Amino acid sequence: MTISDIIKELEKKFPKNFAESWDNVGLLVGDRKQDVKKIIVTLDATESVIDMAIERNADLIISHHPLIFSPIKHIDFSELIGRKIMKLIKNNISLYSLHTNIDSAPKGLNWFLGECLGFESGKILEENSFQESSYGIGRVYKLDRNMSVLEIGELIKEKLKLEKIIVSSKNIELKSIKKIAIINGSGMGYWRKAKRLGADLVLTGDVKYHEAIDAVENGISVIDIGHYESEIIFGELIKENLQSKFEVEIEILNDEPIFKDI
Repeated sequence: MTISDIIKELEKKFPKNFAESWDNVGLLVGDRKQDVKKIIVTLDATESVIDMAIERNADLIISHHPLIFSPIKHIDFSELIGRKIMKLIKNNISLYSLHTNIDSAPKGLNWFLGECLGFESGKILEENSFQESSYGIGRVYKLDRNMSVLEIGELIKEKLKLEKIIVSSKNIELKSIKKIAIINGSGMGYWRKAKRLGADLVLTGDVKYHEAIDAVENGISVIDIGHYESEIIFGELIKENLQSKFEVEIEILNDEPIFKDI
């Protein structure tokens, strides 16, 4: 089995064409002909994760956030990006990234987050189409019963095993929520579209102060579970998809969260 085999399987469900125009997805470092026996799946290809992949004799790292976003004009080993690329090449480790294409896919990360929370039959928030396939950022769910913001918050903490979340809302114990929009990562740019589709609450990460004020004053409650926390399930989704097709060792490895409570 080669990296090309892995890529073909991933791109059946998560085509590169589903990615946003500004994104950089696909094989970022490596050789499609390389044999694969060990895969590391991670949210971020930090230097620590790359070092762990080297220790574990991995052949491939699959990351959610791309290591390379902007064009690289030089590869200087004294700089972080150059050092990471050097370590990958020197240790014969390829790097493949799925970002907004896996966010947008019909059975991608937005969908999977809804599944983890027990929501069903969600509609795409920002819908696009490619070769007769519908895809897009975010999902909107109609709840089986109306719930308060507080109830939804407790459900999220229980299902995602979170100790804390940040809630922006009025009357969290009384306000009735019947429709919720989910956008993993930094999704507050979509709250107006969510409102137009009838959502009462938006669940996302990386919420800014003024974004929260604007949303709440317009009647939309917001729950910020954190960027990392909203996407940490990426590893489970990739492992689930690949292990059903290939006999290959897959290990989920993530660096510690960048934001910490003290």
